[in-house]
Amino acid sequence: MRLPRLGIGMERRKFLRRLAGGIALPVTAVQTSRRCLSSARPAGLEIIASSLDDALAAYHGGASSLEIAVRLDQGGITPPVRMVEAIVGRVPIVARVMLRENSGFTLRGREELEKLKADAQRLAKLRIDGLITGYVKAGRLDLETLRQIADAVPTTRFTIHNAIEMTEDPLEALRSLRGFTRVDKALITGGKGNLPERVGRVPAYEAAFGPGRSLVLGNLRLQDLGFAYRSTDIQTFHVGLAARTPPDAAGAVDVKKVREARRLLSG
Repeated sequence: MRLPRLGIGMERRKFLRRLAGGIALPVTAVQTSRRCLSSARPAGLEIIASSLDDALAAYHGGASSLEIAVRLDQGGITPPVRMVEAIVGRVPIVARVMLRENSGFTLRGREELEKLKADAQRLAKLRIDGLITGYVKAGRLDLETLRQIADAVPTTRFTIHNAIEMTEDPLEALRSLRGFTRVDKALITGGKGNLPERVGRVPAYEAAFGPGRSLVLGNLRLQDLGFAYRSTDIQTFHVGLAARTPPDAAGAVDVKKVREARRLLSG
């Protein structure tokens, strides 16, 4: 089957929807279609860095961006400002910084909110690309907390992390973010199930999040990257523990694993 030459973006999505809706094709054929149409699209590779050494290993391995966070055993906590200063002063790739004070996704009172705002203001003075945050309240995204944090740093951009999929309705959570013009990214996993089921939800997530914003796909093993890249329009793939040796919260970023991740995202 020979595919027409198309540009990236909306035209590719329209073509793939027509292809999937009008012709009975096996999954492998649709994957091949996406692979052909995605060949000109460079894939972003985001690596979690919990130290300067992690960040340098990520950079030398071919990462295009960093998430800076500590205490990965708690899902990622706000790192010390001095660590962020050291990383952005030495590592020439963009970095967003985790803004989170506890291991859960629920704000623990006014004192914690004030700490988040103060940390956000300190971090925003550094050469970072943005902040990563997100809280849940009564089964929905805690938009009031997000609004107060955003108001404290009025020029900073945001990624909303996996709190989205901790809500009762992730699609509604993504739609609710449209009112925040500086929320330009959302870190998602695709929800529960196997990898094909997870990537199968991506088009609905993209539609809910809206134009001009980007999804970042995470919770990936290295062996998942090729399939996820070929099967979605995702532009950036987030690799956490899978890029570490040992592959757990106590491990360090392994430059060889980062290079392998980059290779798998090369087509």
